[in-house]
Amino acid sequence: MKGSVQIAKFFGIPVQVHWTFVLIFVYVFYEGMGNALSWMEMGWITIFVLALFACVVLHEYGHALTARRFGVDTRDIILSPIGGVARLDRLPEQPMHEFLVALAGPMVNIVIGVVLSFIPLLSSEESRHNFRSFFMQIIYPQSNFFVSDPSPFEYFLFGLVALNIVLAVFNLLPAFPMDGGRVLRALLSLRLGRLRATQIAVYIGQLIAVLLVGYGLWNYHYITALIGLFVFVTASNEYRMVKLDRVLEDHQVREVLRPQFTKLYTQDPLSLAMGPLSQGIERNFLVFDEWQNLVGILPEERILEGAQKEQEGTRAPILAGQLASPRFESILASDSLKSLFPKIQWKGYWILPVYEKGRLVGVVDKNALNNFISLQVKLENRNSPYRFWQGLFRRERG
Repeated sequence: MKGSVQIAKFFGIPVQVHWTFVLIFVYVFYEGMGNALSWMEMGWITIFVLALFACVVLHEYGHALTARRFGVDTRDIILSPIGGVARLDRLPEQPMHEFLVALAGPMVNIVIGVVLSFIPLLSSEESRHNFRSFFMQIIYPQSNFFVSDPSPFEYFLFGLVALNIVLAVFNLLPAFPMDGGRVLRALLSLRLGRLRATQIAVYIGQLIAVLLVGYGLWNYHYITALIGLFVFVTASNEYRMVKLDRVLEDHQVREVLRPQFTKLYTQDPLSLAMGPLSQGIERNFLVFDEWQNLVGILPEERILEGAQKEQEGTRAPILAGQLASPRFESILASDSLKSLFPKIQWKGYWILPVYEKGRLVGVVDKNALNNFISLQVKLENRNSPYRFWQGLFRRERG
């Protein structure tokens, strides 16, 4: 995601922080100065925020590692002021797999809350009393009966337990695409199919999102309102992605492959690529060695960088093999476009060689896939403008 910086990597999954994350600490400083808090108090709050987001990261790893068990990779985990997102390469195919992946995150928070609860419960009687009183004051905020004098560390610990429980409960709201909404979609998919289940989950999720926005604005809880807005927008985007998956699943790579393409060889000068590139015919190329073995790909970006260096005259003519990237992946002509989409969109392949019966029959790139998707969208809008509403409660075939 643009504007994000990687801060860690566990189990092969990068953890990135969006630049807006720093606004949390700006807000802590602003509130602290406004309420005349000491630097130590603001320090405790800052540490608490960091600990809470560490729990959010564990929550997202719960999703990611459970998804991995079902063969679904996670590109990264993004942290922002309103929480975290584990970006999966694709949706789990089976509804029960999606159910378990969605449930794994909140379960992590529950486990964290339970484990942290043992610290005060297994300590002194005073600690147990403070722990009970802390939660009773939350349940009965107007009562003066439950009094306690917890230390700063106990406040920190009790607050972390409480917020992990809140995170688990809040995420289980049936507001798609939050975890509870995904659980709902998975259960509906068992009978209705994914597309129809997604439609219903989106409606319910957007209704709850509107309520969250209204509640947040009415009570000046702007983070709640922002979360509601995020849920509303992402629910619509997710539905479009599910519809796209359904369309791509019914078509094969052979429908978008380009059988005629320019072959470059490792010893070819870069100028051989500039002709097709300047004419707009091709933007990315396959590079072969002298024995006709495919050794890499040469994307437009590298061609332009090499051409600029040649114009500057700082080095000898550049050969295609010097700039070719060895990072590429092959695909079969009989593969579905659904399997092609994550390779181009998420893994970032510029061009893929297409094989059939062990023979190279063409190439496919991002432009070809995007043109196909645009055409399908235009056809659907032209032929079925009210399809979304007409079939809402009809059972999905298959």
